[in-house]
Amino acid sequence: MPACLGSEDAWGLARRTSQAEVRAGGAVLRISTQVHNMAVGVTRVILLCLFGPFLCLTDGQTSESSGTQARQCYSFQHIYFGPFDLSDVNFSNVSCPQGCSEAVLSLNTGYRSSVTLVQKGCWRGPLTGQMLSDDKSLPPDYSVVRRCATDLCNANLQTHDSLPNLSPAPSPPTLSGTECYACVGIHPEDCTPEKSRRVQCHQDQSVCFQGNGRMTLGNFSAPVYVRTCQRPSCTIKGTTSPWTNIDLQGSCCEGDLCNRDSLTQSFTSASDTAAPRVPHVTVLLLTVSLLGGALGGSLGLS
Repeated sequence: MPACLGSEDAWGLARRTSQAEVRAGGAVLRISTQVHNMAVGVTRVILLCLFGPFLCLTDGQTSESSGTQARQCYSFQHIYFGPFDLSDVNFSNVSCPQGCSEAVLSLNTGYRSSVTLVQKGCWRGPLTGQMLSDDKSLPPDYSVVRRCATDLCNANLQTHDSLPNLSPAPSPPTLSGTECYACVGIHPEDCTPEKSRRVQCHQDQSVCFQGNGRMTLGNFSAPVYVRTCQRPSCTIKGTTSPWTNIDLQGSCCEGDLCNRDSLTQSFTSASDTAAPRVPHVTVLLLTVSLLGGALGGSLGLS
C-alpha cells in the first residue's frame, strides 16, 4: 500500500469547473482548464486528493487493522433544505483506523432552493480517483470531500459558506421571458406545483425541466425530485465521481409553467427530448493518480 499523504489532505469536486488543485504532504500541484459557464457564471474549484476510486464514509466501523493508530473522528449525517449550520451540533465520536472524512453534496435549482447532504465519519479508500464533469449541464450542483488524519479533525465543513453560490444573478441581468416552476426535495410531495416557486428564467434558459433521481455521498443517499429552468439542450448530467454522485433523469418542455407533471413517472433521457440542433456535449474527464509513495506519483489530465 502507498504511504499516507501527510496529516491533513483535502479535496473537493465541483461540476462545471475551471481549476483542479491537488494537495499532498504540503506540496501543491495545479491543473487549469478553461471552462465557460453561461448559466452559473461563477468559477468552481476542484480539490482532487490522491485517494481512492471510491469513497466509503462510515459512522463507526473499525477494522482489523495492521498497526495503524486509530483516530477519534466526529460522526454525523443529515439532509438539509436550504443553508446548513453545524456550529451548535453535538457530534458523536467514533474510532477510525484510517483517518477521518467529511463531505458535502448539494443540488440547487439555480433559483435559491437546494437539497444538501452532509456526512462526517471514518475514511476508507485506495489512492486513485476520477471526476466526470459537463460545463453545459443544469441544474447546478457541488460536492466537496475532505480527508484528514488527526483526532477530531473532520470539523472544517461547518456551514453553507463552504459552498459556492449556486444561485447567482444572471450576467448580464437579462431574462429569457420563460416562466417555470422551481423546487427541489426528497419526496414527490415536496415538489408539487402548488409548493413550487414560479421563477422568471435566466436569459439562456428558455425551457422548463422536471425530473427525479438520487444523490449519493459515500454510503449515504437520498432520492431527489426537481423542477427548474433549463437550456434548450436539456443537458442534465449531474456530478459523477468515485466519491459522490447525482444521478438525474427528466424531461424538458416549452411554454410557461409547463413543468407541472408528476415527478414519480419514468422519464426518458433528457437528451432524447432535446431539439435536433442540440450542440455536442463536451465531457471533461479529470484523472488523478498516485504511483508509489507520498509525492512519488504522477498527475494526469485526459
